[in-house]
Amino acid sequence: MAGTFLGKYDTTSANNTATGTNSVSVAEGMLPSNINNAFRSVMADIRQHYNEAEWIEYGDGAGTYTATYASSTSFTIDGTNVTAIYHAGRRVKVVASTPGTIYGTVSSTSFSTNTTVNVTWDSGSLSSEAITSVHIGVLAKTNNSIPTGVIATANIVDDAITVAKMAVNSIDSDQYVDGSIDLAHMSVNSIDSDQYVDASIDAEHLAADIITGAKIADNAIDSEHYTDGSIDTAHIAADQITSAKIADDQIDSEHYVDASIDLAHLSADSVNGAKIVDDAIDSEHYTDGSIDTAHIADAQITLAKLASNSVNSSKIVDDSIVNADINSSAAIDATKIHNGSISNTEFAYLNGVSSAIQTQIDTKAATSYVNDAVAGLRTRIIAECASTANVTISSALEAGDAIDGVTLVAGDRVLLKNQSTASQNGLYIAVANGAGAASRDPEHDTIAELSGGMIVVNQGSANDNKIFLCTTNSDATLGSTSITYSVITPSNTGTVTSIGIADAGAGEITVGNTPITSNGNITLAINSIADTKLGTIGTANKVSLTALNIDGGSDIGADLTTSDLIIVDDGAGGTNKKAALSRVVTLMTAQGFVTDDPTALAIALG
Repeated sequence: MAGTFLGKYDTTSANNTATGTNSVSVAEGMLPSNINNAFRSVMADIRQHYNEAEWIEYGDGAGTYTATYASSTSFTIDGTNVTAIYHAGRRVKVVASTPGTIYGTVSSTSFSTNTTVNVTWDSGSLSSEAITSVHIGVLAKTNNSIPTGVIATANIVDDAITVAKMAVNSIDSDQYVDGSIDLAHMSVNSIDSDQYVDASIDAEHLAADIITGAKIADNAIDSEHYTDGSIDTAHIAADQITSAKIADDQIDSEHYVDASIDLAHLSADSVNGAKIVDDAIDSEHYTDGSIDTAHIADAQITLAKLASNSVNSSKIVDDSIVNADINSSAAIDATKIHNGSISNTEFAYLNGVSSAIQTQIDTKAATSYVNDAVAGLRTRIIAECASTANVTISSALEAGDAIDGVTLVAGDRVLLKNQSTASQNGLYIAVANGAGAASRDPEHDTIAELSGGMIVVNQGSANDNKIFLCTTNSDATLGSTSITYSVITPSNTGTVTSIGIADAGAGEITVGNTPITSNGNITLAINSIADTKLGTIGTANKVSLTALNIDGGSDIGADLTTSDLIIVDDGAGGTNKKAALSRVVTLMTAQGFVTDDPTALAIALG
């Protein structure tokens, strides 16, 4: 019975008959010499394992006990119940190609078909690589494999424990014999504050000049520790003397460094007129915007004090400019006259005035007429869709919501025309999903912008390509007055009250893409129409502006007379007729104009 391998011994004594390669018969009735040899072999095995190995192999990956990877913290021993060997607390060593050799402690085992061993590793963990071998710690001399309490005092040879075998901080006061430590045993700097009895060190134990600042606790030195007059300038750190340390009335002018007092040292409102030298305040001392009306004496601002272009209309009292204030050669043009400010009364002043009226009419009349006409138009606006019923503005105008069969996208214009509260009607902008309530289109968020405006609907089941007109008056109040929309239905008959006009560029004005066919008349106030743009008018009906002797015609070349003719729209009804300038004089006189006032004439002509 010589195994060289304790793991091969069976826990059932009767089974240990011939174990190992150098076996000795241990059968029943064996010779005394065989018993002697068997015990000697066992003793040799034990000694060999004690001297040469701390582990017994139980799981070689190929032999009787096959170890197989189960998880990073467990492995199995196939087909054998070895839970008694792999009991909790026992040390194990596993060798595998990955991670190599690792050590751990068995946390638990269980057996069903195989023995499952759960291990808490000192470091690292198992991988799926094949396990080469598994060892159980027996008489471990390292890696904590020797069970607690195995080695007793009697098992240790005298003087066998050296300093090298002792862990750091392993000896405390319990291990010292009373009175055994003398000065020779104490190393330099070996006595700490813990070794002194409280208050045992007095002045005689301290060497001269031995107490440094590092040995003095913070806030430990009080006034009683200073000798009178012992603190001089060198002992005071920079910036350490505060106002609280200076007695009242101690700082005189001699203590100030020249030019050392700046703005931060002056309290608010502390500098009065008595402290300022005469003529010492210059423009650089005033903060921008700091001089107001109360600081300026009456009648002190002269023309020389005003910068060029510095006086605007807000600085002029209403009705304060009279004729005497206007330079007789001043060029008062149309930009200086407010729309609608000249009435028939002002035109009466033209009576008898000799001026190039025709020239003024040629250059001003047509343009101003068109501008005034266009100012009254409302621009065509395109909405992506229009409502067919009341809509919850706070939540139903988000991206993804449907209006009249149209799925909204953030930024779409939506016409609301069916709100239960009619004051909510108008043009809105759809918001992103989850953004909450939609707002009115910023370009259509006033009554002035809504009134008379036409909305062309781009999509929808019910409202596709329909045109809606806002019929609410411009003097209504947004938010309280009902806002109404009416659909414009095209018809070959009847009266067209409103039509969308678009600027086609190059001086053209187009009405849609389809020629207008109507029994009625369409009147357009236009600055000019090129001959090339009159192709749909019969050649016989073309009339050039040159033929009218207005724009492009020859100048009269002389002062106007009351017999000269002008063109007028009779009754503003669209019928052009001639009139003599004498009729203008008559009209101006009737309106109260002074016909020999050149200023009034210039104002009237713009």
